[in-house]
Amino acid sequence: MGIRELKAFVAVAERGNLADAADVLFLSTPAVSAQLAKLEQELGAVLLDRARKPARLTSAGHAVLARAREVLGLYEQIGDAITERTELVGSFVLGSIPTALTSVIPRALLALRQAHPNLQIRIHHGQSPSFVEQLRQGDIDAAIISEPREVPPGLLWEAFAEEPVLVIAPASATGKNDERLLREYPYIRFNRHFWVSRRIEETLATRRIVLRETMELDSLEAIALMVRHGLGVSIIPVSNESFLRFHELLAVPLGKPPVSRAIGLAQRAGNPKMRLTAALLQALQLAAAQDARVVREG
Repeated sequence: MGIRELKAFVAVAERGNLADAADVLFLSTPAVSAQLAKLEQELGAVLLDRARKPARLTSAGHAVLARAREVLGLYEQIGDAITERTELVGSFVLGSIPTALTSVIPRALLALRQAHPNLQIRIHHGQSPSFVEQLRQGDIDAAIISEPREVPPGLLWEAFAEEPVLVIAPASATGKNDERLLREYPYIRFNRHFWVSRRIEETLATRRIVLRETMELDSLEAIALMVRHGLGVSIIPVSNESFLRFHELLAVPLGKPPVSRAIGLAQRAGNPKMRLTAALLQALQLAAAQDARVVREG
């Protein structure tokens, strides 16, 4: 019995089918099936009822799953026992919302790599709601997400930065405040299912601003291109001023006082990689503070 077989079993148990487990493990479906069969043969028990869709754990499978997770958690910490206390090693999977990928993450990861050269980090990009489930399933070790209305059970979240929410318009737009821009130009909506969109909708409803919606997009880059070409205005979170300069956009704060969203690091309670997430959070805080200082100094 090896770590690979245990990882395959846990992945299949959590996802209910071989194909999804194979995607997470970056293996072929036959390879995962072979590893699971090997584990069952060594234990002399059927762990998964494959006749059901989705597949379900047998009584033996439930008993093995808890111990398998414990073993994998301990395995992740082995590196700490053979390296200096201050050095971090091993692999780490991080999820991130798009705005952080172009702002704090590059500098934070550079600082982390310089301090811990043997650390390997893989990044997935996506949106806050999807990362909550990935954290629960163990697909990722931590995620940079916006502040949830309520922190989901079993997860921890700690803020490290405030990200302004701006009304963006073509550089040629004549309006110089948010309300005039929103009333005079067609509106390109940032996907309404994102957490920050709820805050935007509440702000607009309170101010009774009626919009002429023309389209709805979930890509910040796509929205910026549409706005740049004069197809309308939009409201998006922006953490990096170079994004605005690159797309040649006019930007004004939404609301008075300006609306913003908190960005933080989320992880599972009892995460076996707490030392690593603590180091990452510190690097993110330093990078965010540097961003804020640059903005203040103009």
